[in-house]
Amino acid sequence: SASADQPDDMATARRDLLLDIQAKSQKKWADEKIFEVSAPRDGSKPPKFFGNFPYPYMNGMLHLGHAFSLSKLEFASAYHRLKGDEVLFPFAFHCTGMPIKASADKIKNEMAKFGNPPVFPVVDEAAEAAAAAAKAAEAAETAKNADPTKFAAKKSKAIAKAGTAAYQWQIMKSSGVPEGDIPPFADPYHWLDYFPPLAKRDVTAMGCQVDWRRSFITTDHNPFYDAFVRWQFNTLKSIGKIIKAKRMAVYSPLDGQPCADHDRATGEGVGPQEYVLVKMRVYDECLAGELAS
Repeated sequence: SASADQPDDMATARRDLLLDIQAKSQKKWADEKIFEVSAPRDGSKPPKFFGNFPYPYMNGMLHLGHAFSLSKLEFASAYHRLKGDEVLFPFAFHCTGMPIKASADKIKNEMAKFGNPPVFPVVDEAAEAAAAAAKAAEAAETAKNADPTKFAAKKSKAIAKAGTAAYQWQIMKSSGVPEGDIPPFADPYHWLDYFPPLAKRDVTAMGCQVDWRRSFITTDHNPFYDAFVRWQFNTLKSIGKIIKAKRMAVYSPLDGQPCADHDRATGEGVGPQEYVLVKMRVYDECLAGELAS
């Protein structure tokens, strides 16, 4: 640590030097477009490496978990590039499913109920702490009986970025979104325009060797990706690999469609329950009182 009489610029000199080298290197990479890789036009077949990262979900900023997982592919890409291989590292952003729609609806409902900007009710901290303790105890009991050989996500996409915030408006503020910029998030399509550029900024700042020409978002907001998915499903259906059938699913009356496990703000892990209903006919002469009518 720096001594009391050491100037601030001396205390951070080593860090500042590394940041300066990083900025200059990343600018050189961008100017020379060294991560943009195309197929050889001369017909040659050099050694190649292709790596892909599961599309991060765009209901918020990227977090440290993304950086940890992404670092593995980044190191592998750098290793193969140093070997002289042709390295292709694309990147995309996942926007399909209900979490974004659910979060947008929350913003809309919170503004309708509490105003814009919303004034939320004061929370009883003691009661909140007691509820959190009870929830933690329940989670510990569940974990005790879990199969240690199987991994299960403890949070859905809808709540993974919520932290301790109770309302979606508070979640957006804690993510660094200025309060004046929050109302447009009542439109789910606004999320698709807002968060992917910020994710690209952060991945670029991390120094990842991404060919950004090969970047896209999912959903029909991107007609090219949507056409690809439609072609994929139609092709699989035409050769009998997929069929349309029926299965039990948790259904959301509010949204008018099935609600998959990771799409729920609460109730993850809850599945349809099967019941057997037995109807028994009663003879009319056995009915009495109100039943008789």
